[in-house]
Amino acid sequence: MKNKDFFEEQSEQSEIKTEIVRKYFWAWAKVISKQVRKRGNNKIGYVDLFSGQGTYEDGSKSTPMRILEGAIRDTEIREMLVTLFNDANSENCLKLQNEVNNLPQVELLKYKPKITNNQVDDKLASRFESQATIPTLFFLDP
Repeated sequence: MKNKDFFEEQSEQSEIKTEIVRKYFWAWAKVISKQVRKRGNNKIGYVDLFSGQGTYEDGSKSTPMRILEGAIRDTEIREMLVTLFNDANSENCLKLQNEVNNLPQVELLKYKPKITNNQVDDKLASRFESQATIPTLFFLDP
């Protein structure tokens, strides 16, 4: 399926996947954030290496947007969450950046979401391994 076709309308499977990831992230974030604060730290991470363009043509929001919207609403998490969204398709990255920039109250996030345009390979994985300094939930779904 071509990228353009994929993002025309959110499939039922994509909607279910997004909801599973969103719920898992929040359960994880609430537990981890308490542990992080006990240790005197103030950051948790969320990384999506195949993030897509943020929304579907039908207006449905994909996982990155749902995670960010939740973080904006949660006063505790918005002060801690460091996000990295990546996609190998530069067009997707530009669209996602635009969606993030236009997200209501995105400025409330302490750490501005970072969007990168990289191929996911062993080299990228090694870089993350060597830079892992905060508890981070990685979402890898090509």
